[in-house]
Amino acid sequence: MLRLILNVFIFLVSVIFAQFSGQMLYQVYQGVNVEKYQDKNFILEGKIFYNNEISNSSWIVLTTVPMNNKGKVMKDPIYTPDAGIYYKKGEWSSYEMKGKIDKKAMVLVVGVSVAGKGSYYLDDMKLYVLDGNDKIEIPVKNGDFEEGSLMPWQSHAAEEGSKMSISMAKPFSGKQSLLIDNSGADVKPSFGNNKEIGKFMEVNGVKLYYEVYGNGEPLLLIHGNNSSMASFNSQLDVLAEKYQVIALDSRGQGNSTSNDVKLTYELMANDINVFLDKMNLNNVNILGWSDGGNIAVILGMEHPVKVKKMAIMGTVLYNNKTSVDPKINKILNLQVAEMKANGVSENDMNYRLKMLLLTEPNINPDSLQKITAPTLVMAGEHDVMPEKHTKLIADKIPKGKMLIFKGGDHEMPSNNPQVFNKAILDFFEGI
Repeated sequence: MLRLILNVFIFLVSVIFAQFSGQMLYQVYQGVNVEKYQDKNFILEGKIFYNNEISNSSWIVLTTVPMNNKGKVMKDPIYTPDAGIYYKKGEWSSYEMKGKIDKKAMVLVVGVSVAGKGSYYLDDMKLYVLDGNDKIEIPVKNGDFEEGSLMPWQSHAAEEGSKMSISMAKPFSGKQSLLIDNSGADVKPSFGNNKEIGKFMEVNGVKLYYEVYGNGEPLLLIHGNNSSMASFNSQLDVLAEKYQVIALDSRGQGNSTSNDVKLTYELMANDINVFLDKMNLNNVNILGWSDGGNIAVILGMEHPVKVKKMAIMGTVLYNNKTSVDPKINKILNLQVAEMKANGVSENDMNYRLKMLLLTEPNINPDSLQKITAPTLVMAGEHDVMPEKHTKLIADKIPKGKMLIFKGGDHEMPSNNPQVFNKAILDFFEGI
């Protein structure tokens, strides 16, 4: 039965991996029997060497997916929470992810997922189960890549030209490692990386990358922290049917560049103000998600003439226990501490973006009176901020309206796009 399950997962997992992230990923993986360790915590480790520098469009992370005794994928994949936490330029990086084996899992699919056109060496993949005070290693076959064959590792190449091979050029230990080379992949244009229509604009000492789709009234998309316009992948087609969608990567994120100027939401709101000036645009509709909502709020306060209507999702005015789930800040602080321990520079954009989340925004609720645009203030029922904080924002904006998505969370735009898209279209169209 187990052999059958392992054969079945090869196709299923590749499909799940490719669809889950909103972009096509290149995956390397195998299935490990975990029947004896159901409902126990696990740790997956791997050594990774970047032949190129990490970026928002080029990275590699560890990945796991549980499967039951019928060979069915039980949950969406989970990934190393942040590739940048573990990345060390020019050195082997020790990647780690933690999770819990599902109560009915027969197989845990383990491996890596690669985005963009990077090239990497992978070595010493190890899986451990925590049983009381014991840390038990579950064998990952050929996890050190010392065998002559790649088996039982499998791959799913999202694009032609992706390669993997055993290499003696740079082992972490032993004599061999796995070379994963996506540098020659024929990456097709996609939302957020469509060089056929994408452009750069000089703004406040950086180059902001943007793409424009459709016709009609302008609608600007502002994405969340350490993300890019591609996070709105589930909204683009629907919105572009009725609007001129202007998608923008905030400074230091996506394909936009950055500089050493202190990162603040006010700075990024000013970036957008200057961008709109150079585009000769006033009175635009805005959709902001998470950090994008924070930026949109500040833009609406400081430059009300720029905003016609504004829909914001998962927005906060400040960061304390009344506005953000304490668990989120605990995770962020642990990630920052881990980055420091790994020698990550405080000038690193990933580090700066985490500090931005911890220390900002600092918006006085009463200052929201300056916003003149009708504003839809949205959040999920299980969002990272309490409903009271979302209500505070909606109440303080003169033409504010609150919408809480029942059963939804902070990822509502991607997790339930049908409901989310209808809500924002109804709002922008005045229904």
